[in-house]
Amino acid sequence: MNGKFLKGALLAVAALAFMGAKPLPLRLDVTGRPEGAKVFVDGTLRGTLQESSACSVLQLAPGLHLLHVEAPFHWPLDTYVRLDETESFVTKAVDLKPECGLVLVKTKPAGATVTYNGSSLGTTPLLLSTLPCGPAYTLELSLNGYKKTRVDVRMPDRTPLVREEELVLDSGQLHCTTEPAGATVFVDGIERGVTPVDVLVPRGGAVLTFRLKGFQDVEQSVGMSAGERRNLAVKMDGLPARLTVVTEPEKAKIYLDGNFQGKSPVTVDAVKSGVHEIRAELPGYAIATRTVEIANGGDTTEKFTMESILGRIEVSTEPFGAKVSLDDRVVGTTRYGESRILTIENVEAGEHTVKVFLDGYLPQSRTVKVEAKETKQLPFTLRRDTTADTEVELIDGSRVSGLFKREDDEQVVLEIKSGVERPIPRANIRKVTSLRK
Repeated sequence: MNGKFLKGALLAVAALAFMGAKPLPLRLDVTGRPEGAKVFVDGTLRGTLQESSACSVLQLAPGLHLLHVEAPFHWPLDTYVRLDETESFVTKAVDLKPECGLVLVKTKPAGATVTYNGSSLGTTPLLLSTLPCGPAYTLELSLNGYKKTRVDVRMPDRTPLVREEELVLDSGQLHCTTEPAGATVFVDGIERGVTPVDVLVPRGGAVLTFRLKGFQDVEQSVGMSAGERRNLAVKMDGLPARLTVVTEPEKAKIYLDGNFQGKSPVTVDAVKSGVHEIRAELPGYAIATRTVEIANGGDTTEKFTMESILGRIEVSTEPFGAKVSLDDRVVGTTRYGESRILTIENVEAGEHTVKVFLDGYLPQSRTVKVEAKETKQLPFTLRRDTTADTEVELIDGSRVSGLFKREDDEQVVLEIKSGVERPIPRANIRKVTSLRK
């Protein structure tokens, strides 16, 4: 009890008496809790708190009085109460606050749930500061894979306490690793961590599921006894991936690791993860290759813009009208006009043979090398074919050979050498023979 406070109250009462006051006796009723708390008025014990009735203090003089209430394991109350002659009694309600203890609850391993009367207070390590001093408390410690443990805690005062409990395994402990690492482990559907990780398997066994993006789930049933410890290594199989190859322009032949897959656009299913080579081939375009890394379960699209390797050849002849062949394939005829050009488009890069033919002229052939996107110009000046194709036998037995030029009723004209024509009268001709096969 506060001595200074009590002394002041007594002096106040003495002062009233000295002044000659004649106070009427008054009453103070004290109610509240806890039951059994001691009630002191002006330093004198005057009763205890009751649950069903007030603690009445009689024969008190008007004025200030010191009220002190105390009870075990509670914070005491000290306060002044003023009694007034206008009222025959005054009621004072009190509610002593429990004095709470301090206890640090620790477990090995940590993370256990601390429960009191069915309510969770938190997980260890846990500092409890809300339990009133005095009574004994039974706390329940629970952690997955370990036996539940009960501990009794009693705090006589505010002196800090430490309670540490080593939990007993109620399951097996499994050290899980995967190749590759990083798989999430589920024990009977409950997530327990990422490999490498230690998980608790309930006594009697459980189903473990390993899950990793891009890989097939792995499930294993594991049976273990309480306290057992062992290792489990799991190899994860990658999910097949999908690869789509498109080209510009389309219809290119697509090869994956040297194996033909079809013409673009083409989709290849069930591609294994890893590094692969893609090759695209299209006539008139450079072969395109690319190395790609395919992830497990991925859906990858690779696009190729094909590079043209086509050129062109412009063929002109003098005279015009000659047939033109490219690599023994007739491609057209030189035209009449100023250019007298036949344009051969989409010629693949490389060496090609161009030939020109015109009746009455010697054929000509030329090998030309065409580069990608190049226009190669090939002019031809044709030479007349003066090879004798007709033989005329004269009446005198002589023979004249030459290139047939023309004939009429009176004569046959042969070109016997370049630019020299010889007309032969029909009267001198015995026989005309063609030398052409």
